[in-house]
Amino acid sequence: MHGANIKIISAQQARIWNIYKNTELKLLKTNAAICFNKMCKIKQLKPNYIQFKTRGKTPQDRKTASNAVRFRINQGVKVLYCKKQNLNTRLYRTHLECANQCNSVWQHIQGYIDHKLNGKMDTLYQKLNQKLDRLTKQNQTIHHNSKNTNTQPRLINLTNIALTREHNHTLAMGPNYALGKDPKRYINNLIIETENAIRQLEPKIQSTLRHIASTKIKQILTTNIHRPLHKRYQYNINQMKGILQRNNLTIARADKNKAIVIIDNEALEQKVMTFIQDNQITRLKKDPTE
Repeated sequence: MHGANIKIISAQQARIWNIYKNTELKLLKTNAAICFNKMCKIKQLKPNYIQFKTRGKTPQDRKTASNAVRFRINQGVKVLYCKKQNLNTRLYRTHLECANQCNSVWQHIQGYIDHKLNGKMDTLYQKLNQKLDRLTKQNQTIHHNSKNTNTQPRLINLTNIALTREHNHTLAMGPNYALGKDPKRYINNLIIETENAIRQLEPKIQSTLRHIASTKIKQILTTNIHRPLHKRYQYNINQMKGILQRNNLTIARADKNKAIVIIDNEALEQKVMTFIQDNQITRLKKDPTE
């Protein structure tokens, strides 16, 4: 093995590696399909694969159609979970066979395969998010901040840029909301950083701390659940960053409450200068305290 190039030793090994890669890719696509269907269920959207029509236009008819869509999505998710269980079993057996054939080299091969598949899945999730955007536009209207009847809104938009309801909801969660990440994405860096920190300590206690760190890392892998909504929130945040940059806007904290404010950069600078002038604030040339 040299760099990212893997030397195939035998046709049997190449065959089992391809089986492992294809099985893992199917499993990741199944997870993406589950995430997409759950997002449609949460946002009350009708995916394009659900095709039926209702003649009536009364509230009862719309409720019946909504229940039918929800039932169809639930059935689809159940089928996907059965498929996921089957793929997990196949992947587990293939993983054992690959590890048995390749011995210590398999860890590097698996990392190479995971790196390639992560790039493909990032592209797939980008397409699924775009599909959710199109479905959202078909079912929701633009939500203006002026229509907010809450006496203390979490988000205050002082610009003329109209945001979608989903963007408003994401921003209203506040700057302290922590987005979860898949442990597989950061666990390797966590292991490396932990090992580097342990090596800075006395040799007598390094073995004990390694055992404690290993237990904690295993606990993270088994108990940390990555919510499907977090992928959507991250996608919305990336879109909002583009909107802020293109329109020269910024996000700041409100003065009197915990809300956040969307404001033009020039307007914010003018408010700061006005505050400084009205309160006769001057810059000190040196620290007045001894």
